[in-house]
Amino acid sequence: MEGGARIILITGTPGVGKTTVATELASRLKAELVNVGDLVRNENLVAESDKERGTLIADIKKVRARIRSILRKAQGDTVVEGHYAYDVVSRESNPYVFVLRRDPDALEASLKSRGYDEKKIQENVAAEVLDVCLIGAMKRLGPERLCEIDTTSMNVESVAKEVTAILKGEKPMEYGNVDWLGRLEEEGRLERFLSQMVRVEGVEYGHTAGDS
Repeated sequence: MEGGARIILITGTPGVGKTTVATELASRLKAELVNVGDLVRNENLVAESDKERGTLIADIKKVRARIRSILRKAQGDTVVEGHYAYDVVSRESNPYVFVLRRDPDALEASLKSRGYDEKKIQENVAAEVLDVCLIGAMKRLGPERLCEIDTTSMNVESVAKEVTAILKGEKPMEYGNVDWLGRLEEEGRLERFLSQMVRVEGVEYGHTAGDS
């Protein structure tokens, strides 16, 4: 682990447990916690409203500028959490990036329990299966400090403990260990999944101030 303050990103599809994990992690590290969705809503860093989804679209330039200001003033570690957290921090800041993953069936059940409508559930499950957050994070920030964690069978404390161990160098940073598409194909469910999948608008779709 390198010395000095660290920037730790917690990202992933809505429903994987980012907020609770980030809160627990920040508590363990005595770090400042920045929830990107809350920041957008509380400071009105909004470009437009998506009436179809009932969400606000973040003004990503304003969000990046605000995050830069927060990080410049940080006295210690900062945990930045949100499903597009990877897109508001620069590669030059050398962040640690943790992409939380969750089994598509478990994710679907979680989103249903939250009262999501069917279209929003399908969009988010499709984003998880298609590695949208992982690919977005890798393209913008590179693979050097990128790590995937499958949270499906883990509780909040276990995930936070895993992240802490990785930051300490006790465990390696790994990615490429999650393959939902391969599993669906093995189970004979891929064709049905693809036939039910609604349009996913790529990484830019992530710039909503909704679920983080």
